[in-house]
Amino acid sequence: MTTRLGVWSAALLLAIATGALAGCGGGSSGKKVNVSEVDYKIIPDATSVAAGKVTFKVTNNGTFTHEFVVDRAAGAASLPLKTDGEVNEDKISDSNHLGEVEDIDPGKSKTLTVTMSAGKYVLFCNRVDGSTSHFKSGMHTDFTVTS
Repeated sequence: MTTRLGVWSAALLLAIATGALAGCGGGSSGKKVNVSEVDYKIIPDATSVAAGKVTFKVTNNGTFTHEFVVDRAAGAASLPLKTDGEVNEDKISDSNHLGEVEDIDPGKSKTLTVTMSAGKYVLFCNRVDGSTSHFKSGMHTDFTVTS
């Protein structure tokens, strides 16, 4: 009986310690933003987060294949465009291009984890299907990161 009580006590202490540690800081896990892509909108469940590591879970709820791009910019209107309405990513510095996930098929999800400092960003789809630029069709949204 003493052995069983000792095992249960140890298990209880471990559970309490694990719960206490999980509640401390949480800094390494970062923030999660769920993003719905539809034809032709990007709808994040938050438009602002605190600086640090951010994981975007992007789900394509539309009927076309999409992508998801995160660039630091004052707003969608400030991004350089090609004549077809696609964002000219070659004219965006590497330091302002945080990352992207491509080829998100309808009904599928992908994740992108980036470290974001305080400032303004744009989340967008930069695909062009035939003569239709997803960005030019309104598939972008402004996003803010606070300190």
